Amino acid sequence: MISKNNLTRSVKTIKQLVSRCETYGEFDKDGKLSLPVEKTEHSSISISKAKLLEFEANGMNIIELHQKLEEQAEECEWSETSLDIQIPKPKLRTKIF
Repeated sequence: MISKNNLTRSVKTIKQLVSRCETYGEFDKDGKLSLPVEKTEHSSISISKAKLLEFEANGMNIIELHQKLEEQAEECEWSETSLDIQIPKPKLRTKIF
């Protein structure tokens, strides 16, 4: 998974990374940069159209379906984890006139 703010999409060189983070004041008092990291695992849950129609006929709503599918997630085989290292989002700056 690659977000819009992913390190590899946001800057082309380390010099650009340093410059951007200096501009937005992202380095802390010790000169360190904290990069957000998102860890993701993937799997899938299969359910037939017939089963979905059965649930619907029995009055199940989408929240109940979601909860039922969450219970099935415990039985899933999960893929290897992928990491998405992101650029810190610029802090909002307000101008005072």
